[in-house]
Amino acid sequence: MFIELDGWRGKLRFSSCHLIPGHPKCGRLHGHTYAVSVRLEGELENEFLIDFFELKEIVKKICDELDHRVLIAEKDPRLKIRDEEDGYSIVVGKKRYLFPKEDVALLPINSVASEYLSRYIAERIASQLSGMKNLKRLHVRVDEGMGQGAGCTLEV
Repeated sequence: MFIELDGWRGKLRFSSCHLIPGHPKCGRLHGHTYAVSVRLEGELENEFLIDFFELKEIVKKICDELDHRVLIAEKDPRLKIRDEEDGYSIVVGKKRYLFPKEDVALLPINSVASEYLSRYIAERIASQLSGMKNLKRLHVRVDEGMGQGAGCTLEV
């Protein structure tokens, strides 16, 4: 059995900006409205795989944490990140950005490309579902626009 949440229709979205160092176009600061879609596979337990409301709340909380933030990959070796008194200083090649701390989501990933965002979000969801033994597989897709996105599958 499986259940699905469509990020666009279910309003599981967030708007953020990021940059991909070294990319000719995406190397400039730019933004997207992202949608997070989820598919859970497993065995029924008390008529349900999981309550839709419960799963939607988990995903919505993650989206809210990323919404209207500058997404920065802490582990990206192409970035020099300094925690300064007045914000985060980010150096990428010859460019230097200074962002107020409350505007930044520092993520423990190597890149803010959709592929890495999908794994980050999938791991966050999976950690909250770890006690549910009836769940087997989690698929998360992060779209950075209608019709284009990247996904990740985890065993839970």
